[in-house]
Amino acid sequence: MTGFDASLLYLETAQQPLDVGAVLFIDVSDLEVAYSFDRLRTELGRRIKELPELRRKIYDSPLNLGHPAWVEEYDLDVSAHVRRVDVEEPGDERAVFEMCGTLGSRPLDRTRPLWEMWILEGLAEPDTVAVYFRAHHAVLDGVNGADILLRLSNAGRPDPPRGLDMVRVEAGSANPLRLLAGGLWDFTVRRPLTLARLIPEVLTLPLALHTPPSTATPDEPAPDDDSPADGNEHLVVVPRAAPFTAPRTRFNATITPHRAVWGTSLDLDEIAEVKDAFGVTVNDVYLTAVGGGLRRYLRAHDDLPDPPLIAVVPVSTRDADGARGHNRVTVLFASLGTDIADPLDRLRAISARTSRGKKQTRNGMRPDLIQDVAELAPATTLHMLMRIYGDFHLADLHPVVHNLVVSNIPGPAEELDFLGGRVTRMYPLGPLIHGSGLSITAMSVDGQLDVGINACEHLVPDPDLVASAIREAMDRLLALTREQATRR
Repeated sequence: MTGFDASLLYLETAQQPLDVGAVLFIDVSDLEVAYSFDRLRTELGRRIKELPELRRKIYDSPLNLGHPAWVEEYDLDVSAHVRRVDVEEPGDERAVFEMCGTLGSRPLDRTRPLWEMWILEGLAEPDTVAVYFRAHHAVLDGVNGADILLRLSNAGRPDPPRGLDMVRVEAGSANPLRLLAGGLWDFTVRRPLTLARLIPEVLTLPLALHTPPSTATPDEPAPDDDSPADGNEHLVVVPRAAPFTAPRTRFNATITPHRAVWGTSLDLDEIAEVKDAFGVTVNDVYLTAVGGGLRRYLRAHDDLPDPPLIAVVPVSTRDADGARGHNRVTVLFASLGTDIADPLDRLRAISARTSRGKKQTRNGMRPDLIQDVAELAPATTLHMLMRIYGDFHLADLHPVVHNLVVSNIPGPAEELDFLGGRVTRMYPLGPLIHGSGLSITAMSVDGQLDVGINACEHLVPDPDLVASAIREAMDRLLALTREQATRR
């Protein structure tokens, strides 16, 4: 187990479960055999044999000086991981999301592989079931989770041969001598070498990543709506995003384990229309819609701060040389331009800043820097400190590190099904940590960008309003893009 994956286990507390997941809506009308839960669970159990990530469980020893290991659960009981539940009347999306929030508030059993799947039946939508899947973040990151769902979508195709040797190599083996020897090597050799490399790098990193934020221009308007301001298209400046420069909002406090989830969908053709009109990226348009949605949401609650919200944006490092572990990410800090009323100005500013932020991250921080820092994580100390941090609500006292996590996971290029049933919507759900009780994650599926909202129920009890505000912000951005095109 890498230090990064292990750190996600150490950082978890009763208040802060570190899970990721997704809510899928499945059209079962075209299945070759009529849908039944038993058939689905049987097929899923057969497919899991090809997925080492879902067969791994934690193995450790009190004498181990290093991080725990992953071992394969050879006698995996699928019925302990895949269960069925009926949603409450009237069986609409609200009922589905509320049920998923309730199910996501329960801790995962660490004596088993760290994942579960709930099949939600009784939906009002004909020939449709919902699937709520979640796993511990130590097992999956966003890209790896999307890959697993893609591998589950080949049910009707020829079965790939199962490589038993490869499964065991990937998962490891329950060998106490091997664990202790590996822990001794890690403690006496690998960690000192990693520390020696990190010290000069970490000391110089703040010079590259943290500078005082610039101030907004005096001419910047602050109207009460999202109307564009004439003549100031190129005057708005987004402050440079950096940790501990984020303003405090209603969802920046100590979290509880109770979850509230929701989802909405944005049309990829509409996003592409905006992207092509301004020469920006899909992610720039997405961040602009999220920033506009949060601006609307916070204004509705009379909680919109003057400085812009700062999001942590995960960046996959799976293509980096020597990348190991289940989680292979670095992060950049991005301003969401929530202080900019005009959506077009917001788009231009976000595009300019995220472009510079990516160059800054590439130039100032190695892709595996976070991984190396995590290798030094002391299990007992880190867990104890996180418990104290949560119990004493310390996240409420110090400056806000970042407001939320915003992620955009590359979706499958091909049509996605789930064990033979067509996936009509799939809302990914990111993790929450103390001080950041809101996560917004998107994935492209079947011509649309599905956006999942995961929130602490006590801080954001109305994630449906966040979702609808993002949708409205995208509609406004598209309308202004078309208006500008007609004036040319």
